[in-house]
Amino acid sequence: MNDLIPRLAARLRSWLDRHFPPGAGPGLAPQPAPVARPAPPLPAHRSPYGLDGPLDGNVSALVRPYLGDVLAREAAG
Repeated sequence: MNDLIPRLAARLRSWLDRHFPPGAGPGLAPQPAPVARPAPPLPAHRSPYGLDGPLDGNVSALVRPYLGDVLAREAAG
């Protein structure tokens, strides 16, 4: 009579292991390893201004607006 509880516990454990194997419950199964994906390719390099070549300061006055007054005085002087 003294070993009734351990025998019942062992039988219950064997019955549970047969009907509910370890790892079969929700949250008990190991998480699958994440799949390593290659990084997407980078886009082709382009100028932040949308131009392929350098800007010519003599053609565009907007490149050096602070010289407008100086050049006007030199031309007048």
